[in-house]
Amino acid sequence: MTAPRFPRGSEWRKWDLHIHAPGTKLNDCYQQKDGEPDWDQFCRIIHDSDVAVVAIADYFSLDGYFTAVEKFRQAYPDDDRLLLPNLELRLPVAVNRADQEVNLHLIFRPTLTREEATKFIGRLNTEGTTGSTRTNVTCAELSNRRDFESATVSIPSIEEAIKATFGQDASYRLERHRHLLVVASAKGDGIRAGGSGAQRKALLSDEIDKYSDAFYANVGSRDYFLGTARLETDELIAPKPVFDGCDAHTFDDLRNCLGKHVITEGARKYITWIKADPTYEGLLQTLIEPSERVAIQSTEPDQKEPYKVISRVQFSGTNDFPPEIVFNRNLNAIVGSRSSGKSALLAFIAYAVDPEETVRVQAEAAGRDDPKSAGPAAGKTWHDVAGINCQVEWDSGEATQGRVIYIPQNSLYAISEQPDEITKRIAPALFRTYPHFKNAHSRAESKVASANAEIEAAVHDWFALADRAAARAQEIKDLGDKDAVQAERDRLQAAIDEIKTAAKLTDQEVARYQEVAGQLDTKRARVKEIAIELDLLSPFASWTEGATEPLTVPEAVRVTVSVRPAAMELPDAVADVIDGMKWDATAEFSAKVEKVLSDSVAAAVADRMSLLGEIQTIEMENADLIAKHEANEELSGVVAERKKQVATLEDIERREKIRAKTIEDQKRAAGTIIESLAKRDEALKALEDTFAAEERLLSDLKFGIEFGVVPGVVERVSAGFSQRSTNDYIKAKGEPVDYKSAQADPPKFLQALRGRNVTLNKNYEASTVAADVLTATNEVRFSAELDKDRIGGFIRSSMTPGKQALFALTLILNESQEPWPLLIDQPEDDLDSRSIYDTIVPYLVKRKRERQIIMVSHNANLVIGADAEEVVVANRHGADRPNAGAQTFEYLTGSLEHSQARIEMSPTVLGRLGIREHACEILDGGEEAFQKRREKYKI
Repeated sequence: MTAPRFPRGSEWRKWDLHIHAPGTKLNDCYQQKDGEPDWDQFCRIIHDSDVAVVAIADYFSLDGYFTAVEKFRQAYPDDDRLLLPNLELRLPVAVNRADQEVNLHLIFRPTLTREEATKFIGRLNTEGTTGSTRTNVTCAELSNRRDFESATVSIPSIEEAIKATFGQDASYRLERHRHLLVVASAKGDGIRAGGSGAQRKALLSDEIDKYSDAFYANVGSRDYFLGTARLETDELIAPKPVFDGCDAHTFDDLRNCLGKHVITEGARKYITWIKADPTYEGLLQTLIEPSERVAIQSTEPDQKEPYKVISRVQFSGTNDFPPEIVFNRNLNAIVGSRSSGKSALLAFIAYAVDPEETVRVQAEAAGRDDPKSAGPAAGKTWHDVAGINCQVEWDSGEATQGRVIYIPQNSLYAISEQPDEITKRIAPALFRTYPHFKNAHSRAESKVASANAEIEAAVHDWFALADRAAARAQEIKDLGDKDAVQAERDRLQAAIDEIKTAAKLTDQEVARYQEVAGQLDTKRARVKEIAIELDLLSPFASWTEGATEPLTVPEAVRVTVSVRPAAMELPDAVADVIDGMKWDATAEFSAKVEKVLSDSVAAAVADRMSLLGEIQTIEMENADLIAKHEANEELSGVVAERKKQVATLEDIERREKIRAKTIEDQKRAAGTIIESLAKRDEALKALEDTFAAEERLLSDLKFGIEFGVVPGVVERVSAGFSQRSTNDYIKAKGEPVDYKSAQADPPKFLQALRGRNVTLNKNYEASTVAADVLTATNEVRFSAELDKDRIGGFIRSSMTPGKQALFALTLILNESQEPWPLLIDQPEDDLDSRSIYDTIVPYLVKRKRERQIIMVSHNANLVIGADAEEVVVANRHGADRPNAGAQTFEYLTGSLEHSQARIEMSPTVLGRLGIREHACEILDGGEEAFQKRREKYKI
């Protein structure tokens, strides 16, 4: 098999289609060596340059080209760069303000022979002047500088010379292209590029435009000649490529400008980049894809990050695959007959990069639950081919790992019809296209999550506070009726007065005793309270006898700092700073809490010791008074009973205050729930308004947004409710909970749950059920519309399988923020032909500029219409389709422009044809696709 010279296909290379050689007929400023043209220096400069193709021009003559080629091949026989013949002519018309006659260039195929060139020059008539006489001589008869300076040729003369040399059919543009291209100057010595001028000149300029295939122009004129409405009339015209060239006439020009970007006061030279094989066939591709194949700029147009481009794959441990296959940076199309190793190659590449993801998507596409059944081909699992090693080499040469987006065969149709899954697919593409909306969505999600967290916490607080309030109420009830206790206190006071009178105790003694008794009771009650407080504090800080200070319990304190805005709402750098502050605040606050706990224990212990001392002092100082009252047994008992009632009243009032505060806290918790529900609604409404601010479009897709609580959520939050009875929230047996009514009046709903007006199923906690119902939130779902059919949202898709596949492919091509290679296997399986040509082809053309694509396809429109930079022709060995060395799979790689006449005697099937011919033979409608691509600008 004779492989193409350029196995990576069409790549960006520097071309210079306009230089002059030593001995050029006009303006020859090349320094001579020993009185002869210095061909050594000329050839060396070209050889040392990084320009892949050079067109050597001369005025009305091709002699200089043939001499230059001869000298170059002699000097550098191993340098196979392309040298093209460029015949520079002058038309007998002037269209610019300086009345300069238009320069026209004919770039011939490199196989032009001297005989053909002599014939062409000899049949090309000029329109020159000798003195006052106008003469018509051929270009071959021009003999001196004056002749060359005054000579002009007309377009009809050029046409006659073409037909005389290459045949009558060569007058047709497409046939003419087999032999030469017409390139008009649109610089100072050429036609205008959108300038104004006399009507006659403008029309003449249009005629030259129509006749030309391409233009020499500055970078600023490129867009003009790519436009289709550039003529003076309403007639449309095909876009045409624009080239620049150094137009060197000196060694300094050649050395300083060949393949270089030069902007100085005296010169403006731009680099012409052409994405094609450095062949004449490659040059012809610029006529078909003038905007995609040609660029005029200082740097290479393809600036993909090299570590995100697969350069080659290498196989070892197998005789089924060749040792190496190389790939282009742009669109690679793998073609071949059935079972020729196309899909297997793609699968091996994906598996080599990310085996787990490859197995997952293969299983998903095949609808299998068992990923172990996935493999590179039908009947082959990855376990079966474990001995085959496929190594991916990235373009950087240094990257050892990367990522690919792998879409196996039938994967497009396998997209889930579940609306929530559709939203997951739409979201990345939507966010990538509208990054500001992505930020709005993240903010809304954060606010909703924060609001629901507040609701859940407040619900649990409400129930905990309700339990605490109920406990206080029961405690108060257990202490007795407050009015009854007050009446008993007053009755006992009257009894004390009667006993005092009978016992002849003075009022002062009784009053003093009651005062002392009250002091002791208050202090003893406080001692009891301190004991309770120390018991509550003991899990966090404790005191042992003989210790100098309390001991805190390690890790007993937990502090959580919540920050709004959340990290997802902020740039990473800002979020990192805030996270650091949050952790610092957490540690600082934890230390403060531990200190408060420790200080509280220390203060309580000190208070208890102080109170015990005070009690002892009061008892000692009032020992006689206490003994006198205690001696009167009846009085002592009544006084003690009265003290008990006073203490009970004090306890009731204290617990009433605690209960009142608890009820207020409970109301605040309910208020928090109401406020958080409002915040949640506001966040979703703001997101809806942001989305509606402009149309959200991606290619032919129009995105929509919808909000709703999905049935699964309603079913889940209804599970805790008993269906045996109806109430305000279960309207009828078997119906789900009316969560909207619950969220409309949260306090009423909470009271209904706590008051047992709503019956719950066994093992369901009221607080958990309430939190679930109140946090049931409208889910955000995206939908997409394509030709009035929709998918996503909350209803099933109305799209046909083909449209659904087109939708999926559109999203997949847009979902990754990082341009990792896309590996896609036969996307045409689920697409109609119109969708392929009108939508997918232009989409591939656009996407291959930003990411490498490796595609398996049988469809000619996908391969040829999308102008695949590299075609990989696959073949499986067989008796009628032999491979070299009987290798199972063999691959031929090259560009669409690679053409080769059939070699019947080739020992391998891939060696019989060129890439173009294989594509026509293998692909459905291949020849028609080439024709359609060639004529797509037929305006």
